[in-house]
Amino acid sequence: MKHRFPGWFPYLLLGVLGGITGACTVAILGSEAIYGVGAYVTLGLLAAAVCALAWSFLYAIRYSVQVRPEGVLITGAFRIRTIPLDSIAQVITASAPRSGTDSWLLDKDDTCLAKLAGSLVGFEVLLVELGQALRPYQVLFYRRENFGPWQMQVAGDSHWVPYEAPRFARKSGRRMMIATVFALLLIVIAVMLSRR
Repeated sequence: MKHRFPGWFPYLLLGVLGGITGACTVAILGSEAIYGVGAYVTLGLLAAAVCALAWSFLYAIRYSVQVRPEGVLITGAFRIRTIPLDSIAQVITASAPRSGTDSWLLDKDDTCLAKLAGSLVGFEVLLVELGQALRPYQVLFYRRENFGPWQMQVAGDSHWVPYEAPRFARKSGRRMMIATVFALLLIVIAVMLSRR
């Protein structure tokens, strides 16, 4: 079974793209003469935003994930790649209230082979298909829901057991903590400079 984003999602992006393009066109046509470096920077930023939304639409309409006997087939905007089943050592699924649910396929060296978006239609079915396909390889599945405790199971098993966070998640958590501290420092510096 092919797992894709919901059918309305790419068209929502297209609607946003059309709205931005229309608003930019109205603003440009309705303004006085446009000149200067600031105008070129603004037009460049608007063009970059339109290009990003167009890329997002193309990606969202073409993206799909399919579990096949030879591997996990991932169709992107311009390419199709297959991740062999025997190269997958871990599947990590994490949920958070704001960011939703995502899964990562890792090899034995904790290198991320692919990230699977939890917003795909039939995401839970995809994980079950993945578990069945990876059963012969004894792949470890990890999951955590909304900052709760980590759990682990062997592919194809139905019993989850409490377990420590996988190394990939611990490294990601440290990176997130460093980024958060750095962002807070920037905010504090900006506030202090604005009071002068």
